[in-house]
Amino acid sequence: MDIGDEDGMVELKRDAGTSENTMATYRVRRVALRSLGKFGCVLGALVGFVPSLIVAWGGVLLVGTLRGLLESWQGAGIHILGQKIPIDVVSLLNLEPLLRTVQQMGSLSLALVVLFVVVASLLTGVMVLVTAAVLGGVYNVIARFSGGLEVELKELPARRSTKT
Repeated sequence: MDIGDEDGMVELKRDAGTSENTMATYRVRRVALRSLGKFGCVLGALVGFVPSLIVAWGGVLLVGTLRGLLESWQGAGIHILGQKIPIDVVSLLNLEPLLRTVQQMGSLSLALVVLFVVVASLLTGVMVLVTAAVLGGVYNVIARFSGGLEVELKELPARRSTKT
């Protein structure tokens, strides 16, 4: 087998005259942190997409519920001797700023969902990138002293292309 190293990538080529099912053992001495980081970032963003979408949608439902509750408190009242005495609980508790904020958030709910999902997915991707880079760096340091992991590879027969 022949091994070529270019830009941190390893290409394995079978020597002429060797069996197609040749087994070979290789040692991983170093992992490329750049490719590991890219993979970690994309994987983290994809994994973080669904939970951030669920949290954002839950936030929209919560804002809608809070808005309905506060608006219903504005029309509250007490019935005494058949007469309704209106009481604005929102004003009484000085919750007008909260009601205005909730009403504004409710009108921008779709934009806020998209913004939250994008930001949360990117943050998840960055966190996985950092974790992967740190773990890759730790592996590289340990592999210097221990020689790294041994991997046994078996070459598979070439697959036929279905393209015409």
